[in-house]
Amino acid sequence: MKRTILLLLALSLLLAGTALAQKSPAERIYVIKKGDTLWGISQRFLKDPYYWPNLWSNNPFIANPHLIYPGQKVRIYDGRIEIVPEVAKKEEPAPAPQPEPAAKEEPPPAPEPVEEITVRAMDTAAGLISLEAIDSAGTIVDTTDDRLMIATGDTVFCQMKNLAEAQPGDVYSLIEVGSEVTHPVTNQPFGRMINQVGTLEIVAVNEQVATGRILNATREIHRSHLLVPFTPPQSEIVLKKSSRPASGYLVAAKQDKIGLGQFDIVYIDLGSDDGVETGNLLNVTRQRQPSEFAIDRTDLKLPDMLLGQLLVLDTTPHTATTLVLKAVEPLLRGDRVSTIED
Repeated sequence: MKRTILLLLALSLLLAGTALAQKSPAERIYVIKKGDTLWGISQRFLKDPYYWPNLWSNNPFIANPHLIYPGQKVRIYDGRIEIVPEVAKKEEPAPAPQPEPAAKEEPPPAPEPVEEITVRAMDTAAGLISLEAIDSAGTIVDTTDDRLMIATGDTVFCQMKNLAEAQPGDVYSLIEVGSEVTHPVTNQPFGRMINQVGTLEIVAVNEQVATGRILNATREIHRSHLLVPFTPPQSEIVLKKSSRPASGYLVAAKQDKIGLGQFDIVYIDLGSDDGVETGNLLNVTRQRQPSEFAIDRTDLKLPDMLLGQLLVLDTTPHTATTLVLKAVEPLLRGDRVSTIED
C-alpha cells in the first residue's frame, strides 16, 4: 500500500512538471557567427527566408541594415525572431594610475562585418514611363536605307529633345509605348506602359540628328520607337534604408494584372525625386472600413490594414519598379505605399 502511494505521488509530480513545462513558451538564444545573414537566419529557424525584412525593420538595434556582427544574439520564440539588444555596462572608476613602462597600445580590432543583405531579382527593367519622361525622350526618325524593320547592327538617325546633351558612346534603351495608365486616385493621365525592344549607341552627333547603331534587338524595331537613357539590369539588389519619408500609390502592374501577390512586379508613383532609391523597402496599406457590425457609427476612421511589403528594383525621377516581397491578401491599384524608415 505504501509503495502504491509513493508511485502515485511520483507520477503526479512528473505530470505537474510536464504541465508546467508546457505552459512555458519555447525560447532559444542564438549567437550570430561569421557568414550569417538575416535571410539565412530566417530560413534556418522559421523556414521562411522572406521573414528578414520584418526582422530588420522591427529591430532598431541594427543601425546599419547591411551589417550584422558575430557575437550578436537573437531570440527565437513563437515563430518570431528578435535581436537581443546589448546592455551597456556601467563604468567603474578607474584605479589610481601606477607608473609603468610606456607601451604602444594596439587599437581594438573592428567588428568583422558579414556580407551585405541582397535579393536576387530576375526582372528589373522598367515597364512604366511617366508623361514627363515621354516628353523628354528621343525618337528614331530614319535609317540609312529604306528598311521598314530595323535589326542589330543597323545604323539609324535619331531626333533628340536636347541634341547638345547627346555624346558619342552614350547608350539608350529603345522602347515601344503601349497602353495609357491613369492614376487610380486622381483619375488623371499618369504615363504609359512600355516594352523594351533593344539598345542603341550614339556614334555621331550631327547638325539636327544623332547617328546611332543598334547594339541589340529583342524584337522588331521601327521608326517612332523612343530612346530613353539606358539603365543596366541588376541581378542582385542590396537592401538600403530610406533616406527620408515618402508616401504614394500603387498605380500599375506588369502585364496589367489586377490582384497582385508575392513576386509580382508593380509600379508606384514615387521616384528618385521623392528620395526613393533602389533597395528601399515600402509598406503597402489600405484604409480599413468599419464592418456591418460596428456599433452606431459607420464613419469611424480605423487604423489602416498592412497588406504587404515591396522592394524597389529601379527608379526614374517620378516612378519606381518594385517587387512584391510579401502580401497577406491581393494588392490592388490605389493601395497606399510608404517608405520604411525604422
